[in-house]
Amino acid sequence: MTWDAIVIGAGHNGLIAAARLGQAGKRVLVLEAREAPGGLMAARGGMTVAMLPTALNADVARALDLHRHGLSYGAPVATLALGAGGAVRISGREASGAGKAVAVAYGALHDRLTRQAAALGRMLMKTPPRLRDGGAGDLIALARMGLGIRLLGKDEMRDLLRILLSNIWDVLNDEIGDGPLAAALAMEATLGGAMGPRSPGTVLPLLYRMAGRGRLRALGGPDAVIAALVRAVGAGGGAIRTGAEVARILVGEDDRAGGVRLTTGEEIRAPLILSNAHPRRTLNDLLGVAHLDAEDARRARLMASTGMVARLDFALSGAPVADGGMAIPSGERLIVAGNMAALETAFNAAKYKEIPDRPVLECTYEAGRGLLSVNAQFVPCEVKGGWTDKARATLEGNVRAVLAGAMPGFQAMIAGVETLTPADIEARFGLPGGHWHHGEFRVDQMLMMRPFGGAAQYRMPVAGLYLCGAGAHPGGDITGVPGWNAAGQALKDGRAAK
Repeated sequence: MTWDAIVIGAGHNGLIAAARLGQAGKRVLVLEAREAPGGLMAARGGMTVAMLPTALNADVARALDLHRHGLSYGAPVATLALGAGGAVRISGREASGAGKAVAVAYGALHDRLTRQAAALGRMLMKTPPRLRDGGAGDLIALARMGLGIRLLGKDEMRDLLRILLSNIWDVLNDEIGDGPLAAALAMEATLGGAMGPRSPGTVLPLLYRMAGRGRLRALGGPDAVIAALVRAVGAGGGAIRTGAEVARILVGEDDRAGGVRLTTGEEIRAPLILSNAHPRRTLNDLLGVAHLDAEDARRARLMASTGMVARLDFALSGAPVADGGMAIPSGERLIVAGNMAALETAFNAAKYKEIPDRPVLECTYEAGRGLLSVNAQFVPCEVKGGWTDKARATLEGNVRAVLAGAMPGFQAMIAGVETLTPADIEARFGLPGGHWHHGEFRVDQMLMMRPFGGAAQYRMPVAGLYLCGAGAHPGGDITGVPGWNAAGQALKDGRAAK
């Protein structure tokens, strides 16, 4: 069979790209190296890396008719921030348990940040404009960006420009003070990356997450999202091959991508290739530096991609209870940090390749499975001495201690634990640095600079090759927008070439 397009990688972005191409009548083959589709959302030995699929873009879900393919949502997901002074439950602009004055200040801050995030969020569903060698369309897109910010009004526009490149520590300290509530917001600004709350530019990731996240929970979790996307690909006539690892992207004499070669030696031809792999792996490994100019090869090699999240799944023999006697709710998001100072302390250890004594944690408890899933933030991919059995035991012990401090009796409930370090994530999923987002979510790797200048419109340096994964605009989290936009850009370019 001949194919119109090949998608490398069956992560959620790859599946969304394939489904959109299929809707346009393209014959699409998705090639997945592992035994099942889903990427970081796919269970492997009982574990996934993704936790709560709360960010899937509503426009993408509607356009692919995922409801018809079996995807449905439950109640909005709240965040429970656990600290020494008790728990704060965060749902939208409400922060119950934070104290009246702090709750009022938080509500006002949330409203303001939401408006500012909406102004930036208009760029989420669009191909970023080119800053160099752009045409009239790029100039119009830049003008619309500026207009969206200008429409906030003079005072709010000035406030946005004031905080945009600032650090989240200063903003939150000024507005609500430090504590569990501030820690939860700072966690949102830094989760998955190599920046602490005092790092410049940590307000922008928070605004982007607020722009793209609806806090709706997909019933059935990550498995349900992937199952619906697989059905959407099939509905468009696409096919998915698992256990098919791509070794090389083939380039023809016309300097266009023309197919792929698998590790088995099999060659599959198609005039359009979309890669859901990390930008560095796509360009330097699969395409090869022979097809890149020196600057593009250098930028891909030096792209910041330092993963700092470990995943631990605790099998429990009982239901955990927070300090103070409150039962840990099933299906809600928990943040165990205490305050922003705890985040900064953990980050300082990670900077020097050390396992923090008190990692800061994002957790979800599933009562039906007796499982507490934990993302431990600020755990470096590279640790001094390597990830030996002793280092793993240290990480697990430190996480247990933090959880036991927030949930009395937790240690006695543990029936088993599985751990994935950032190094494990790098090895299992082919992600340089073990970075969830395929690259740092920071100012110089966002918008028209993602993954790097000159490659931010999904088009790669070789014609017919597009980047559709989290390394492309607008970046990580389970939004599906990179895959949707990349497929749209490929279709647009194809129409323009006719």
